[in-house]
Amino acid sequence: MSTVIDPAAESHPEPGAPSTGDSEGHRAASWVPVAWMAGAVSTGLVVVGALGLSWHRRQLDIAVYLMGARHLVDGRLYLAGLPAPPHLPFTYPPFAALVFAPLNILPLNAAQVLWSLVNVAALFTLVWLSLRAVRPGLDRRRRLLWSLVLMAPVFWMEPVHLTFAFGQVNVVLAALALADLTGHLRLGGRTLPRGVLIGVVAAVKLTPLVFVPYLFVTRQTRAAWVALGTFAVSTAATAATDPGVSWSYWTKYATDAKRVGGVFFISNQSLRAVADRVDHRVVSTALITLTSAVVLVLGIALARWAWRSSSNFLGVLVCATTGLLVSPITWEHHMVWIVPVLIWLVWAPDRPAGGRLWALAGAALFWWGPIWRVPHGSNVELTEHGWQLLEGNSLFLAMVVFMVGVAVMLTIRRPEAGPGVAAQAIATTVPVQDPLPAGQSADPAAGSVTP
Repeated sequence: MSTVIDPAAESHPEPGAPSTGDSEGHRAASWVPVAWMAGAVSTGLVVVGALGLSWHRRQLDIAVYLMGARHLVDGRLYLAGLPAPPHLPFTYPPFAALVFAPLNILPLNAAQVLWSLVNVAALFTLVWLSLRAVRPGLDRRRRLLWSLVLMAPVFWMEPVHLTFAFGQVNVVLAALALADLTGHLRLGGRTLPRGVLIGVVAAVKLTPLVFVPYLFVTRQTRAAWVALGTFAVSTAATAATDPGVSWSYWTKYATDAKRVGGVFFISNQSLRAVADRVDHRVVSTALITLTSAVVLVLGIALARWAWRSSSNFLGVLVCATTGLLVSPITWEHHMVWIVPVLIWLVWAPDRPAGGRLWALAGAALFWWGPIWRVPHGSNVELTEHGWQLLEGNSLFLAMVVFMVGVAVMLTIRRPEAGPGVAAQAIATTVPVQDPLPAGQSADPAAGSVTP
């Protein structure tokens, strides 16, 4: 059983909401048709853009997923490559190949189009869930309107646009993870246990496993164990189709970052890649592993601090950013978490001072994509200096600024608010069996979380 915030009991004034005066209300109402038209145009542009990127155009990554599905049971899952250059191999856990097996019944173009439409739905869901998390008092009609309006602006951000261009899974995985971490998913009148979706997305790509320690340190123990159990079951079920292939992946290929591509290629914005580019050589594996472990511990600690002193949503964003920093490979199209981060900066009650200016700067950075403005390819990344290093690692630096900014914000607020006080302004859906952040208590009679 879960306890859910009653939006009517905890609402927040919305910019542009009608006032008590008739004239103000009339002016606000007159903008409603225009707003809905803007939402329709915005979403329509995304659908057209998605179809344009998938119809009669080769999408490398979905081709890799489909190739993996074809070779799942013939023992060649990690030996085969795409028939045409660049002959990419399958680099994901075996479960990812199983997930894409149903799409193989379709011609390639049809599969690409269908997956692009799935990505459109996932992008809408990601925006919707983010708005629900930061403004639970926003009624469904306004949330729908804002979600539609925001579709085009977020679609043209580099991580999202590249996800569509390559036929990748990043938006889908982020939406599923966010749904699991910020609320309950009800299917057919039943509630899906929290942690199931985290386990599933981690079985497709390993990076979401970073949310498991977050669940543990925030005392959401049951959800953490459910996530691990789901991950194990998904992995075991795939292993049953070809034990040898699964054994090869977990004992050999899972730790081979070079198999994924050039580690220091400019699109890789992870700590490991940045260290290589700054040092102009491949940094010691032992050193970078130790450094990544320290960053992981500090990032999870910061996520717990954010959960305890600010909001669960901020804790989730810090945790996701931590995963991007410490993963050996963080291609630019992995960074779709910029979407909920910007929504937090614009709308969340616990956003920092000047949050909307920071959001504008972040949006400009991810629209512009400065990393592609520097020389790249053929290992030239290891020869860059000065401004080229700043531009080429700008997305990594943006993640660092976000993490440091959160730490500074929490430090400044701590003497005034204390643990849990800021979180009381954030209405979140939490399971009754999981402890709430300090300063909150569950009121079973009211069916809501109350300060």
